[in-house]
Amino acid sequence: MKFFDYRFLPPPTFLVLVALFLGPWMCQEAVAQKGKKNLCTVCQHDQKLLEKWGMNHGPFIFGPKQSTEIEEDLAWKGLWLETPHFRIGFSLKKWKIPNAERKIYWPELLKLKEKFPKVKGKINTLDSWHRLHLFAERSEAIYEEFLSHVGRTQKEFDTLPPESVFYDAFGGDFQAVLQEYDLAHQRDTCLPRFLGVGRYLGQPMKFEVLLTQTESLLGEYKRSYLGITQPRAQKWNNKVETINVAGETVLRTRALWFGISADAEKIKHDQHMHNALRHNIAMNLMDGYMLYLFEMPVWLSEGYAHYMRRLNTKDWNFYDAGEGSSGPQKDAKKWAPLVRKLVKQKKTPSFAKFIRLNDYVDLDFNGHLCAWSWVDFLFAQGDGQFGKFLTQLAVQPAGAGAAETQRDAFRDIFGWTIKAAEENWQTWVMKNYPTQ
Repeated sequence: MKFFDYRFLPPPTFLVLVALFLGPWMCQEAVAQKGKKNLCTVCQHDQKLLEKWGMNHGPFIFGPKQSTEIEEDLAWKGLWLETPHFRIGFSLKKWKIPNAERKIYWPELLKLKEKFPKVKGKINTLDSWHRLHLFAERSEAIYEEFLSHVGRTQKEFDTLPPESVFYDAFGGDFQAVLQEYDLAHQRDTCLPRFLGVGRYLGQPMKFEVLLTQTESLLGEYKRSYLGITQPRAQKWNNKVETINVAGETVLRTRALWFGISADAEKIKHDQHMHNALRHNIAMNLMDGYMLYLFEMPVWLSEGYAHYMRRLNTKDWNFYDAGEGSSGPQKDAKKWAPLVRKLVKQKKTPSFAKFIRLNDYVDLDFNGHLCAWSWVDFLFAQGDGQFGKFLTQLAVQPAGAGAAETQRDAFRDIFGWTIKAAEENWQTWVMKNYPTQ
């Protein structure tokens, strides 16, 4: 499955109006209900219970507008859920759990029941509300996994300005508002001064996810708010126009967004969509780490997405591709034996070339396999080395993707030259990957 990434495209011009709506977006009240059929079957819109877990059903900011405004624009009644680190728009239809997989889902449902007592621990069909809450829990689990991978805690990021400060900053003097907050509060000393400005891994506001059933809904959202005419899965950097001290208009990152349509991507199974979520949220978390100012190296971003997705199930793969590219035409379930074969036959891409890739279109099928394996190899070094490596890349003002930046990080964290890194990886693959 191919994913097109247009985060470098300029945002729609209407975002200049964002500041006019900042006040209403602060609303965290539960949506008004018109009868029992509209109540969430998981939480019954119990506001006190939702607040206990840092959640609500909206309305809230999403993309360039408030969720209720998006519903009006698109003539769509969606399901919405905010969690401690995500805002989710949802229209996936109900899904019947295959008999052979019910025992896989029951532990997930029982865990959900710990938060919302009215959830039945053993059900055979997930209605849309149950799926929404499960995808919310999955999103939060991915976030926690990422924190562990970079060796950080949410408490560290909680010393940074909350979203409320950014509402004020976006609508006023951006730098002055943040400086005023810093004067009154002490950020964690392990966080860099000019990066990692917000509580969401360094992002000002929560990550956003749109999961739709129909191709037409995602397509209309993208045409209306992103200026993109095709309905393929998408990652996007939501920006806000601000004014700096010199009176100049400056675009600043607000939140990283991901949207996908089940019908457009021919997704029939709930775990297929779960894999899509893991793949794409993983990339957005990595790009948003310490604030989204530039792309992470292509091989690292894609390799980490593959790594995270395959921790769930190896049944469904995804491949990011550049604009106009169809992406790899090959696919496979067992990747490790294929990588081992490439190493043995000396057909792996040169890593000196690999670190210079600047677009997903430059990754063929073998490139995707090796990108995953490189990340797998870096994790295998233990002692939090992967997180240290990623952090050093993320805080470089010149950009994480520069070849010299990557060479420095390999030397500083692992003590390797690029040539030594490649040789060590090849040795590790031949020792640890099976032949079939």
